[in-house]
Amino acid sequence: MYAVRFYRHDDNRTRVKGLVQVPFDVLQSTDDGRLSYAMSVRVSDSTGLTLYQQSWPEHAQAEPGVPDAYTVEIVDFAIAPGRYRVDVEVKDSVSGRVMKSSEEVQALSDSSMASDLLIAPAMRLATAEDTVPRPGEFRTGNSLVTAAARVMLTPLRAKVFYLIEAYSAQSQQGSLSFVLKDSAGTQSIRTADAPVSVDAGGGVLKGQLDLAGLPPGDYSMTATLKFGNRTTERRASLEMARLDEALARDTTRRAAERVTDEGYFGQMSADELNQAEAPLVYLAESGEMSVWSNSLKVDAKRRFLTQFWTKRDPTPGTPLNEKREAFYAGIAHANQAYREGGRKPRAGWRSDRGRIYIRNGTPDQVLRRQQEGRNPPYEVWSYARGKGLYYIFADRSGFGAYTLLHSNDLKEPGLPAWTNVLDHRALEDVGRFLGVDLFQEIRRF
Repeated sequence: MYAVRFYRHDDNRTRVKGLVQVPFDVLQSTDDGRLSYAMSVRVSDSTGLTLYQQSWPEHAQAEPGVPDAYTVEIVDFAIAPGRYRVDVEVKDSVSGRVMKSSEEVQALSDSSMASDLLIAPAMRLATAEDTVPRPGEFRTGNSLVTAAARVMLTPLRAKVFYLIEAYSAQSQQGSLSFVLKDSAGTQSIRTADAPVSVDAGGGVLKGQLDLAGLPPGDYSMTATLKFGNRTTERRASLEMARLDEALARDTTRRAAERVTDEGYFGQMSADELNQAEAPLVYLAESGEMSVWSNSLKVDAKRRFLTQFWTKRDPTPGTPLNEKREAFYAGIAHANQAYREGGRKPRAGWRSDRGRIYIRNGTPDQVLRRQQEGRNPPYEVWSYARGKGLYYIFADRSGFGAYTLLHSNDLKEPGLPAWTNVLDHRALEDVGRFLGVDLFQEIRRF
């Protein structure tokens, strides 16, 4: 557990945020990969008197093949001046295994210059359009922080983010610097004194350090804050992984994250998000896409797409959304198989054949004919399942752009004068393939 203290002058209380890291490899999963455990937290004073106690159940999804996978539980409580003990217990619901951790916490006071040093692998600014923490984040002030009881950096992600609250009765100018030492106490990095200022009542100092090139190992990170003749130090620990480990973890992590709706869209650029949204016209309910616009911020687009697919997930208790996987696999196949050339090339999913494929899947039977006489090349798709739908396409462009001529699918009306495209022999050919008297259907329509 990593406890971070923040002082609140108005009620002389210290707010403590405890970050409890729960490694998945100590939990036993069920057959469906589900992890279940019970969290218990107890806060007692120096006499052993229990001041705060709470227990609650939690669930997570196992991540096979992902080394060092974990989740972080966040505990918030406030304490008066004094010394306290925080006891945390995690009990695996399957195996009954119990893991315990304890931390001694000394409350801050009105003479404290600063909060503890909060470091994180990522931190971002909350905006008017983006105020809600994502899974694995918590909010402090106007910052959204990725929770980590122990920050692990890699040569691929070498930035560490920091946040310190500075306390001062009057506005002051000062400096902030950092020193990193390895496990042997040898200094690895020392930053120059950076000028800082706070208003009366204090302020928040935050930023990031790029630790690219830092050798692998465990490090102590010390922040030194100076105001006039007063100085205080705050420490935190971090780890820098080896490059080979980082590459293996990054590849596995990305593959695992991509399984979930949030991870799938979280790795996309703005253009890729627009491409992922466009085909949703085939699935969206009336008015569902009205909130989407290209002017939306990237995070808002990711949230929209994640929510769109989460509510369509046929197995919400698992990380994989099978419907999303099948839909975008269909888009990819349609783009490869049904792309149209000519003067106005179109992506395969926008073509008539692509649309029918995405909505209905692979046809059970297909009739293909080359150009013969005045008949252009044509295709007939037949679906035996469901309502027994069929679709008749013809390439009138000569560039592979197959237009839907006719169908018994009421949602796909086709062309009004489609019988002018195929002659009598072609209609007989199609009718024999479908087992349908097309001439009778034509007279009926």
